[in-house]
Amino acid sequence: MSGYSEVAKMLATWIRNGSLNKKPRWPTKVFVGESTVSALTAYEYRGYIITVGARPELNHGSTSIGIVYKEDELGSVIQVQRIEGKLFERKEMAEQYGVDLCKQWVDGQFRLKN
Repeated sequence: MSGYSEVAKMLATWIRNGSLNKKPRWPTKVFVGESTVSALTAYEYRGYIITVGARPELNHGSTSIGIVYKEDELGSVIQVQRIEGKLFERKEMAEQYGVDLCKQWVDGQFRLKN
């Protein structure tokens, strides 16, 4: 589980350094200890941070995983949603689907506010 605390530290530093006030670079690759999480891709979207990955499955495919984070009032980065998608043959397809699922979830939060 140490990989997840490293992700939280990275996200907090990213926000603290003013990343949400700058035009985001799309995508931003973040690498976290290869033994825990081989590679994690992070995106800024509408004030939220989205991380995606692909979990390898035994049947030679990958399941898409997306996690949405938000900065709270005190400046901490908190996980607000975890989304598990469907199985894909290719890792890249699973990751892209994870991004799409998270973006849909974030867009839904804006529709709820209106």
